[in-house]
Amino acid sequence: MSSLIKDEAIVLRKSPVGDYDVSITVYMRKQGKENIYLPKGQLLKSPYISSTEPFTWFKGVFIRKREKFFIKEIDRSKALGIEICKDLNRFITANYMLDTFNRYIIYPDERMFIFLKKSLYYLTGSCDMSIFRLNFLAKLVYLSGIYPELKQCVRCGENINRNNYQLFSISEGGVVCTKCSKQKRNISYQHIKYLQQLRIIRFKNLPKLRIKDAHYLEKILSDYLSKNA
Repeated sequence: MSSLIKDEAIVLRKSPVGDYDVSITVYMRKQGKENIYLPKGQLLKSPYISSTEPFTWFKGVFIRKREKFFIKEIDRSKALGIEICKDLNRFITANYMLDTFNRYIIYPDERMFIFLKKSLYYLTGSCDMSIFRLNFLAKLVYLSGIYPELKQCVRCGENINRNNYQLFSISEGGVVCTKCSKQKRNISYQHIKYLQQLRIIRFKNLPKLRIKDAHYLEKILSDYLSKNA
């Protein structure tokens, strides 16, 4: 038994199957992450060849048959990869975003779909790629419901300020005060303020943001995601 579903999708991965066919991994607005099989999808005459590349958004009708998805028709599509691939750093950042999203997000969540779509659209604009990557990671953690506690000590509940901040604990999920730990500080209090800001900053304001050691802060947040997701 099969059913027809209207939905939107963003292509995360594309893999050849044999000499002619293709399998794509997509994140759909309503259905979440799915694998779609495209018979003869490698052939140039395939009607879907330009709409199934990574970084592409498309809207159409899907067939669900025995828990498997197939494309019946594509109404509209936007190949964002054309603009993304014009700049190497932007291309590397886009690949990082899709790989990270594909690794950690498996459940249906319309907020996640909108977030990924906006991220790819804004990526085609002008912005520091290190800041963009960090913002993407922070928003992904926040929307996953596991954003670290940054205002109160995770051990005693004391409000944290510049004077009593001691360290950021990945395993405990937030900041620790000077009374609860004498361990060496891993990131500065200014970095904690950056993390607070990244949770709420809008995409259009990213070009104004300046963060020292953004790559190091990204590593800390990436470790936090891998241990708490």
